[in-house]
Amino acid sequence: MNKNWSIEKSKEIFSKAINVLPSGCTSSIRGYPVYDPHPIYIVSGLGSKISDVDGNDYVDYINSMGAIILGHCNSKITDAVINQIKLGTMFGTTNELEVKVAEKIKSLVPSAEMIRFACSGNDAVMYAVRTARAYTGKNLIIKFEGHYHGYSDSISVNFQTTPEQWADNGPSPIVPMTPGIVPDSMKYTIPLPWNNIELLEKTIKENGNEIAAVITEPIMCNGGLVFPNSDFIKSLRKITEENNIVLIFDEVITGFRVAKGGASEFLGVKPDLHTFAKALANGYPLAAFGGKAKIMKNIKPGGIFHGGTYSGNPLSLAAAYANLTELTKLGEKGYEQFYKIGHYLIDGLKKEAEKLNLPFHIPGFAGFSVMHFTKNKKLSDWRSVTTSIDKEKFTKFAWKMYKRGFYFHPDPIGRIIPSFSHTYEDIDNTVKNSGEVFKEIM
Repeated sequence: MNKNWSIEKSKEIFSKAINVLPSGCTSSIRGYPVYDPHPIYIVSGLGSKISDVDGNDYVDYINSMGAIILGHCNSKITDAVINQIKLGTMFGTTNELEVKVAEKIKSLVPSAEMIRFACSGNDAVMYAVRTARAYTGKNLIIKFEGHYHGYSDSISVNFQTTPEQWADNGPSPIVPMTPGIVPDSMKYTIPLPWNNIELLEKTIKENGNEIAAVITEPIMCNGGLVFPNSDFIKSLRKITEENNIVLIFDEVITGFRVAKGGASEFLGVKPDLHTFAKALANGYPLAAFGGKAKIMKNIKPGGIFHGGTYSGNPLSLAAAYANLTELTKLGEKGYEQFYKIGHYLIDGLKKEAEKLNLPFHIPGFAGFSVMHFTKNKKLSDWRSVTTSIDKEKFTKFAWKMYKRGFYFHPDPIGRIIPSFSHTYEDIDNTVKNSGEVFKEIM
């Protein structure tokens, strides 16, 4: 526990930040009012811990929204980046690390036969969607409510919608995620509820000749953590194949985290295209998209354009190669231990809630989970999540845990994300303090 916990220095920094950074931050989920009264400014991290400007220490359960998988300041990755800095940080041309990292990804995810690198998950998704449209010669894209695929205009729709924005028996009206999106840019996107195979089949039957791709988080991570219903993903794979529709797995979060081969290994389904980002380089800015060679080979001069000055920069590639090499060495046994740690946390939190008869549901496993204060334990899509959970109670929980030395995202659908560096001692302390906080917020 942080004795005499204070965030006065964070408050002071925020008073300056709010004058030069909208909401006092550079990403809307990091600033006010998501963090109310103000964000906590972090200065360092090592392993499973982070420290703020006031000298408070925390067991980290954000881990850069899932980007940190081996732990903060992993020595193997730090050494690789320092060595690359001495050689050069950017060249504006190709480098061997591109080949080595692409080969490493392919060895872990065999369905990613060819790879292109990008700077962010948003870039990777945008290019994957464009590649699918170019390859099929069709325009329509199906995406699912509660699934987040970055902020490019055509795909930034129907993320966190409300009941009055839902349709009962067909695709919902298109709802832009943010002001500033040109309406015409969204007209080729069809938003559907997650886990509803009947509605998906009906929509494809009615529009199949015009649908270029279905994009999905293979496990819904951004809308409250919902796993696909039995056979949903397999049925999705079958129907897209039958209708010449490209299936895109957005694995910005699940990639290398749910298994060394990502969601395609975990679920036993191979998409046509993948996108990767967060856990790819253990916190360094790198993303990738890739898949079947017959699709990816169309990215070429005179074909599909893909570029970016910082795409495949040597520093991030050095981090990615060291990260993927280490994950490969850890192998099945390493991931099994990772699963055990994750389940140990989930089971411990469940038991603490059960002691108090606290309405509680924590879907997830191993690499990530989400804590919901709710009586509904059959959450199947964004609609059931957003209408069931006590959002204020979770935010209260998060702030009370800060005082005790545990860092959760205050957003009620923010993921709980451990790393390979988390220990049983970390989990025991987390569970004990969570039980005490549960009593305070009942």
